[in-house]
Amino acid sequence: MTIRLVGSAYDLPPTVETAASILDRERERAQAALGAVSPALRRRVVDELGIERVRICGPMDPYELMVRAARAALDEAGLAGRRVDLIVDYSTLPGEVGVSVPLAPRLAVDLGAEASLNLSFKLGGCAGFHLAVKQAAALMRCDGRLKVALLVATDSPPPGNRSLLPITIQGDAGSAAVLRSDGGEGPEIQATEVLTLGHLHQVITLERGPGGNGLELRIDPAMVERAVMPVYYLHFHRLVHKVLSDANLRLSDVDHFVYSNLSRSDREGFIRAFGIPPDKAPRTAMLDHGHTFASDLVLNYTDLRREGRVERGQWLLFASAGIGFTWGVTLARA
Repeated sequence: MTIRLVGSAYDLPPTVETAASILDRERERAQAALGAVSPALRRRVVDELGIERVRICGPMDPYELMVRAARAALDEAGLAGRRVDLIVDYSTLPGEVGVSVPLAPRLAVDLGAEASLNLSFKLGGCAGFHLAVKQAAALMRCDGRLKVALLVATDSPPPGNRSLLPITIQGDAGSAAVLRSDGGEGPEIQATEVLTLGHLHQVITLERGPGGNGLELRIDPAMVERAVMPVYYLHFHRLVHKVLSDANLRLSDVDHFVYSNLSRSDREGFIRAFGIPPDKAPRTAMLDHGHTFASDLVLNYTDLRREGRVERGQWLLFASAGIGFTWGVTLARA
């Protein structure tokens, strides 16, 4: 079965906040995180963050971003909402209400996808895109009635939780990608590989706030430095070489690398780890968007395609890692 990525889109809230403003407002949280890591990492985080501003929802319901992105992606694919057979919502932090209420059924109603199979999973984090692709492709291959899949995400952290140092600063976004098995134009999904190390599940957690009020996104900075960073790019290497070997490809055959928007330091680390030449370096607008959790890859791929840089026959490699702790890689051919 051939499954193609036939449409993608994202939507950003209009309100902008600077990274400096966020770090000033969340000074205690940021200082505690930086105080728990080595001076070398602390300097790198401060000097090489690479994020100047983010978009924030404020009073807006993050679900609105998901709806607009979904409609735009379906329009690009030339499909009406009623044609959607499967919806997979892989949001990580879709606002405090959305954390406990599945958004896929609500979206199905708003799009007119009355007969769709609706699934939601939470806290897939930055690797959520790969988990969603893998899940959707598996369902489409085992049930021929599922011909059009809509993968959606929207993320907005709890108040006071935008600083995710020593890793990143969180912005808000909604995104959508359309997979199709019965035709259409777009990159063919060749393979998706995912790896999870469960013993690192406490690196990033979502818990009740002090006194049981609200939600708090908690990071263990020392564990990030001690347990994640030493193996971070190693596991990317394992997955990348697995998908390339299975496809009889070399790293030099990849035309575009689509990577997440954690920080300039992380992006440059990924480039160094794989020896990626400047003309193939991952494109990113993280300077203005920050990190958007599950939507990063869709944002960066959509910008790449809209710029006219993706040509027929080219190979694309999507890579990201996050909560779980999970690494994911997806290989596609335009």
